[in-house]
Amino acid sequence: MEIDPKIAQAITANIKDLLHHEINFFNTSGTIIASTDKSRVGTSHDGARLAVSLKETVAIDSEHQFVGARDGINIPVMLDDDVIAVIGITGTREEVEPYGNIIRKITEILIRENLDQVTRSDRRLMMTNLLSLLSSQNHDVALIHHLARTLDVDVKIPRRAVVGRVLADDPTLERHQDISRVLQDIFAARPDVLYSVTPQECAFYFPDGRDDVLHSTLRAVQTSVRESYGITLVFGVGDVADTASSYWQSYAQADTAADWQLFVARQDICAYDGLDYGILLSSMPASSAEQFVSRVFHGLSSEEIDLYEKTFQAYTLHNGSILHAADDLYLHKNTLQNHLNKIAHATGYNPRTLEDYVILNLAFKMRRYLAFEQQRRAE
Repeated sequence: MEIDPKIAQAITANIKDLLHHEINFFNTSGTIIASTDKSRVGTSHDGARLAVSLKETVAIDSEHQFVGARDGINIPVMLDDDVIAVIGITGTREEVEPYGNIIRKITEILIRENLDQVTRSDRRLMMTNLLSLLSSQNHDVALIHHLARTLDVDVKIPRRAVVGRVLADDPTLERHQDISRVLQDIFAARPDVLYSVTPQECAFYFPDGRDDVLHSTLRAVQTSVRESYGITLVFGVGDVADTASSYWQSYAQADTAADWQLFVARQDICAYDGLDYGILLSSMPASSAEQFVSRVFHGLSSEEIDLYEKTFQAYTLHNGSILHAADDLYLHKNTLQNHLNKIAHATGYNPRTLEDYVILNLAFKMRRYLAFEQQRRAE
């Protein structure tokens, strides 16, 4: 196996801090890939190659000379009975030989730690790729099953998707690596839960189970992330999908539910089957929605529509009470009635008539949802 030169350089620096001798890090071909003496990087000698061949420490002194080598010792670094590198310590044999075993052990520990980190990183990347495929309607089935086998996860059982997003002005998960560590702690004993974190979202696939257990788990995630990083997550939950071929449908529902939570600015967990207007607005083609909004508010400026919506929302909030809506807006009740009359005159829909109220309510919501989706796409 090949050791990354950057990792090798970090190891040589750590060892030099302990010994105060020049340290060389050789690959298994006997070439120096990192050194505390930069002039030696890229050079090689037979002493290191012999240490690889013999799997033993090779001393270099007046009696044991190798071309290109300086006095010191070359220590093979082992991993599972294989030599993966050689550490060279420059100095008189008497000075450096006593450090041989401890330096070998320190180097092996540092390499194992780095390999473990790389392995975890590779696994996270594969899991992210797997979830990306599972969440796409058009996916490579063979690749899904290959990644699932490699990761030892079951994609043949019923699961439900969950999508988490940040409730904030900045919609990105800038600290997604930190959030990944929180999730690792929470799901350490739940290998059946598939998850990934990207700058755009947290995505999960939970095995089918009790709703209360799922919700308590998601609330634990919300609490940990908020307490650790001050980030508020909202979650959308999809319906149960039977197999990997239909997981994408659950994801699409969870995605819609999470977006709706952002739209209404609720710090909550929302299931797709609990949406009302959310199902209608998210499923309508943008062109049809724009046509509907234009039809209701034809000829009005954005400023006029915003002003009418403020009145309409107060009227809605107080369940049609003129008196309470007027108090909320710091208006006289007659002034509020005049505002409602203006809405009726400008749009042709009277908010005090139930049938017309429904049309206006939908148009105002749809207009705001279109603006929300446009902003989301721009981000």
